[in-house]
Amino acid sequence: MKKIIKLIPILLIIIIFLEASSISFATTDKKESTVSLNLSEDFKNWDKLSEEEKDNVIMPMATSTNIDEEDRNNANSFLFGVQNLFAKASIPTKYSLTEDINVPVKHQGTTGECWAFSMTSVLESYLALSEQKAVIPRYSARHMDYATSETFLDGKNPIGYSREVGTGGNSTMALGYLTNGTGAVLEEDMPFEDNEDKINLSEIQDKEAVIRVTDSKVFPNINKYIDVEGNVKYRDDSYKEYTDEEVTLIRNEIKQYIMKYGALAATTVGNNKNYYSNPEDPMHSAAYFCDNNFYSIDHAITIVGWDDNYSVDNFNPEKKPKNPGAYICLNSYGTESFADGYTYVSYDDVNIEKNLTGIMGAEDISEDKNIYQNDFYGATVYLTVNPQGSIGVANIFTKEGNEDEYIDQVQVAASGNVTAEVYVNPADSSLDSTKLQKVEVDSSTLDATYNTLKLKNPIKITGDKFAVMVKLTATEQFNIGIECNYADSKITTDPTMFDNVSANPGESYISLDSLQSWNDFTTLQLDDTTFEESNLCVKAITTKKDSTEPDENTNTNTNTGNENQNSNVNNNNQNTNTNTNTNTNTNTNTNTNTNTNTNTNTNTNTNTNTNTNTNTNTNTDTNTNTNTNTNTNTNTNTNTNTNTDKDNNSNSGTGTTNSNNNSNNNSAYYYNGTVNKTLADELLPKTGTDMARWVLPVVIGIFIISYFNYRRYRDIKIK
Repeated sequence: MKKIIKLIPILLIIIIFLEASSISFATTDKKESTVSLNLSEDFKNWDKLSEEEKDNVIMPMATSTNIDEEDRNNANSFLFGVQNLFAKASIPTKYSLTEDINVPVKHQGTTGECWAFSMTSVLESYLALSEQKAVIPRYSARHMDYATSETFLDGKNPIGYSREVGTGGNSTMALGYLTNGTGAVLEEDMPFEDNEDKINLSEIQDKEAVIRVTDSKVFPNINKYIDVEGNVKYRDDSYKEYTDEEVTLIRNEIKQYIMKYGALAATTVGNNKNYYSNPEDPMHSAAYFCDNNFYSIDHAITIVGWDDNYSVDNFNPEKKPKNPGAYICLNSYGTESFADGYTYVSYDDVNIEKNLTGIMGAEDISEDKNIYQNDFYGATVYLTVNPQGSIGVANIFTKEGNEDEYIDQVQVAASGNVTAEVYVNPADSSLDSTKLQKVEVDSSTLDATYNTLKLKNPIKITGDKFAVMVKLTATEQFNIGIECNYADSKITTDPTMFDNVSANPGESYISLDSLQSWNDFTTLQLDDTTFEESNLCVKAITTKKDSTEPDENTNTNTNTGNENQNSNVNNNNQNTNTNTNTNTNTNTNTNTNTNTNTNTNTNTNTNTNTNTNTNTNTNTDTNTNTNTNTNTNTNTNTNTNTNTDKDNNSNSGTGTTNSNNNSNNNSAYYYNGTVNKTLADELLPKTGTDMARWVLPVVIGIFIISYFNYRRYRDIKIK
């Protein structure tokens, strides 16, 4: 019995150790998110066409964004990224952008540039609404057509898509052009011509892009089919049925978007006269309805409004929709066609609510801006992510030129109920958690499909290479955009406009296990689909700065009698120099600061002796501030100055107990005097919690051992 009692402490210690170990090790369980590639119904049907048939139609998007299960089951939740802000009653039954802005009707002539006309109209309507201007610039559809083509009279376009001019395009390609800095170009710089003849490459290369899209929305597809009784059925690309309530919510979302951001690019079947209200004269028909989802889309139009009460009697008597209501669509054949250039397309039309694309942000292009991108052609497909924790998408870039550059924006293609955190390693290509610095952004919610996150404090690039990573966190399924070569990935065996997409190992990385490990994206494989020629859609936008220019700094000097504290903190972006000298005793302080820009000097002296203060301020490229206080005490000053730019700060003085600490640091890792957290900081366990898990069992164990040792000692004493 005594032997058993003696074994109890040992057994308890073993149990405690195992329990503590299990608690600790439980936090390291590795869970991986999964990704999948879900091709759209339209793309599958298009892929079955012959090459000759494909030449006469528009290639639909290979994938679309999806609505996650939680959204489908919750009518009041976020629908595909933008909150349903308005109740149904607040959305008018009829609305057109023409009520608020000027929407010019354009004419594409005999060209196949309908897709380019549609996307330039989308851009123009967004700018008109966001800037509240009656007149805005027109942008060149012709330049979009030519700049995205490959073959010219004097050679091949090195950045062209795998297509010939005049062979049509789609909004996927248009977004690539509008986000990569190639366009848009003003209409006056490359005006429309009613031909698509070959030209010299220099005729597009010497055109200056003036505006770039920063944020854009690609809506989930609403696939429709009509049964034998004429009832319209709805489903998404994964063949899940939509309820009528869900369709109403999605439709309201589309309407909200138009009222807030402007027009949407859409597609339809244009070459079948039976779908027009006047089949004998389709070009002068006011209404349109297609009930056959086996016809391939061949025309792009622009949705500018809606009318919920548009009567079914306005359509072809032989092709009437079952339900009233129609979208008001801008066509591109001039004001003499259709209804003054507009067409009413039935809500029941099988194509009108697919491939919808809009613009939610744009900025002027300037010479001091630079775009670092591996995904020049943009998001050509979207992967569906089923998250098990966070995922990370990262791109490695090589710095260009010798000018100082500061990362101030990061663009990522991702959508859904997902939040984003941005990390930067400005010194090299490492994705090590100790090197990735977390940066603050203006918003962590991804409302669009292309999303631009603005850094609150720009980060200076310090190495020849640098890394940008976006951490994406969601509780439900979401999408990430990738630039993908369709042929290489075996998405289709036929040629497509994306066959020029290429990638290099060591440029794009993905983490599916909450940033514990990284995989080169070119090695990813999903069943038979490979991504050897694919990139993740993460761009870094920088502002250039001449390296001879000093950084903008904030300097503060404070001297106070016996306890004098002088601190200089130099941060980027603002030049403000403030010198405050307060002497309550007799001191001798000499402070000389050489800084740039605005200087404010405040000297307050309260002394028992005579004080002389001399301040000299010179505002040119160099500013010198000199404060001299002559007193009878001795001050000891310790100055530490570390500057990566042209700033000179010196403080000297003698006094009783004076301490001057100057820390000037223009490193990109600092803002507001606080060091940015690294990714390692984010991933570290909560130390207090982990220690608590160990301390309590250890204390109990020590107590038990002590108790039994005491019993044993007492027994010996008794004996």
